[in-house]
Amino acid sequence: MQFKKGTFEVGGTIYPVAIKYDPRFGDAFWNSSEYSMMSYVIMMMTSWAIVCDVWYLPPMTIRQGETSIDFANRVKAEIARQGGLVDLIWDGGLKRSAVKKEWREQYQQEFSRRLRLHSASSIRRSK
Repeated sequence: MQFKKGTFEVGGTIYPVAIKYDPRFGDAFWNSSEYSMMSYVIMMMTSWAIVCDVWYLPPMTIRQGETSIDFANRVKAEIARQGGLVDLIWDGGLKRSAVKKEWREQYQQEFSRRLRLHSASSIRRSK
């Protein structure tokens, strides 16, 4: 999921809600590149049930010195954590476009760093 920063620039309190759909009885996800709107509506209307877990998280406010982007990312991370989702910087638009090169490089660097740390700790333990 990805938030637009404007919501977090106006100040005030954010009341985060995490919603996670359970696809066992009916999948609420609409892949608009695969199904037309009418097909999706028919699938929803004929599914046995749409089941979801909803968590109302504690209210969050911007911290002193925190930018609106950092605040949005903090709220997003908390929602992802509660819902058991992976906290990524991109949104569902990836089904239609490629990942930006800088995002891919950022994750490659992070993976490389973790791999070096893991390798170094494995070598130390074996000594």
